[in-house]
Amino acid sequence: MRTYRWPWLIPGASSMAILAGAVLTTAVPAPDVTYLVLDAVVGLTFPLVGALIVTRRPRNLLGWLFCLSGAGLAMQALAGGYAVYGEAHGWPGAGFAAWVMNWVFFTGFGPLFLLPMLLPDGRLPSRRWRWVIGTLVLMTVVLQAMLMFRDRIWVWGTEEPNPLGFVPTDVVAASFGAVIVAMSVAGVVAVAMRVRSAQDRRRLLPVLASAVAIALASIVDAAPPEGLPLLGAWLQAATLPLLPAATAVAIFRYRLFDIEVLIRRTVVYVAVTCLLLGAYLATVTTFDTLLRQDGGVLEPLLGTAVVAVAFAPVRDAVQRAVARLLFGNRGDPAAALSRLGQRLEVSADPTRLLDGAAETVAHTLRLPSVAVLDAGGTPVSVVGGVPGHGVRLPLLSGGQREGELRAAPRSPGEDLSRLDLAVLDDLARHLAVALAAVRLAREVQSSRERLVIAREEERRRLRRDLHDGLGPGLATICVRLDLIRAMAPDGLRDQLREVRQLTAGLVGDIRRTVHDLRPPALDELGLDGALEDLVLDLAPDLGGGPAVAVRAPLPFPALPAAVEVAAYRISQEALANALRHADASNVEITVRAEPERLFLEIRDDGRGLPDPVVEGVGSGSMRERAAELGGLLRRTSSQGKGTIVEAVLPL
Repeated sequence: MRTYRWPWLIPGASSMAILAGAVLTTAVPAPDVTYLVLDAVVGLTFPLVGALIVTRRPRNLLGWLFCLSGAGLAMQALAGGYAVYGEAHGWPGAGFAAWVMNWVFFTGFGPLFLLPMLLPDGRLPSRRWRWVIGTLVLMTVVLQAMLMFRDRIWVWGTEEPNPLGFVPTDVVAASFGAVIVAMSVAGVVAVAMRVRSAQDRRRLLPVLASAVAIALASIVDAAPPEGLPLLGAWLQAATLPLLPAATAVAIFRYRLFDIEVLIRRTVVYVAVTCLLLGAYLATVTTFDTLLRQDGGVLEPLLGTAVVAVAFAPVRDAVQRAVARLLFGNRGDPAAALSRLGQRLEVSADPTRLLDGAAETVAHTLRLPSVAVLDAGGTPVSVVGGVPGHGVRLPLLSGGQREGELRAAPRSPGEDLSRLDLAVLDDLARHLAVALAAVRLAREVQSSRERLVIAREEERRRLRRDLHDGLGPGLATICVRLDLIRAMAPDGLRDQLREVRQLTAGLVGDIRRTVHDLRPPALDELGLDGALEDLVLDLAPDLGGGPAVAVRAPLPFPALPAAVEVAAYRISQEALANALRHADASNVEITVRAEPERLFLEIRDDGRGLPDPVVEGVGSGSMRERAAELGGLLRRTSSQGKGTIVEAVLPL
């Protein structure tokens, strides 16, 4: 993308205009320079941000509005200075400058309040805002004309008749306050709407805060407290620079216009220039006071020497600060690795070990987008989207490719430096180990789930075989033995009785085994019927305990054996806890099946869980049964409002 340098003439010209206006105004002491301060803070800050945007995006309206806002107030400072100094010294055109001063500021002050409605991309929040901004622009044009033809001319605290004026100043002042308040409030509403619908709200929060501060200052300026007529002007002087500052934060931190490549050196040298200029002036002033040599050359020479000696260390310090702002910890690999290690340590679930890892890498190196992909190309951790171009580093652990780390450059057309790549390479080693740990944890979990499912399916088969085959066969043998015993000689009856008792004992053992393998009600009634049967078994008589209800959609679908058992046992334990310890009046069991998940909820209105919550054997058993299937279990409680046990089991 082409970069233009000439827009930097705008902040340069604005600064010179403010400096000239300040020098001329202070040379002839003026009664009130409050608005000169306002002109200075706006004229110095807004054009800088505007030039940054225009150099890279000349077609974006935001950059030009920032430049126009600062230039308009800078022109007021220059016109006001020329007016007061020219009138005192008989310069030509002093009256014309005074007239220009009264309206030229609004060519920048009006567009300034349109900026919040267009941030951060130069577009309106929606098409419905077209009539809003159209109305506000029309109001600013009308107000601009009213300022040009009001009946009084104001110059730094003094007033005189306007030979071209006919609009009463009181009417202009009231209209000015109403328009500015309307524009500032509209800006707050527009930014708030963007924040509400934005995916990444952090980039807009500084803009919203600055818009709110400016709106409050504008309201105070429109209706100042009694005895403090200039409070609003001072508040505006303090709050208006927040808007370009918030935009600069978006440019630096959230890559608003992809112009870091252009501005990083500019920021360094502007900061160094300001610091050294301040050091030079302070040195010259100090030595002038100490040596009392007005007009001598010693003080400038000493100031120049101080600047020359301080240039290198000041430049290095500013360079490091700006580099940390723009490039993060790439110059300190140990800090980058420590930050990633701390992020990996906080994950208690091995399968979620890499949650936030991409965000950590992106924040560490100030990259716009980073993605960690597994061996199959599936994103595991992403921030800012999966980069389509940029750096791709394989993640290798133990000689096996575990995945890939992708990192986008900070700006289009900018390659990451060798230092960036070195830090990414160090981070990739740790990410590869973490990715291998995640893969192994998921494989273990998957194997565990398959084992549990196979176990329960085998138990269901064994129960069916024992219940339908061996059990009835042994019962038939008992009947036949009874018949044989009735017809057998007396000498065989005792032996047949013993065989009959042994067979009957085997039948009882098989029945107990069948019951222990799997709750019989699940095969006979299904999960919904088994839960209702469980309620009848566990719940006390209607008059002596809580009312228990089971809610399940009908017809209830067939479920895998493992899911049925887990849901039944979780419900059994949760219901028992509610009946024994909750002192509840109502207990409700809700179960519903979706295509891929089973939802189970046991809710009571009892006393709730104790504080602190102690995990008992029963609670641990419920959590374990859910985890075996790769599901989740959560217990929540409010003191005096009951307990909710929720389980989500994959099907």
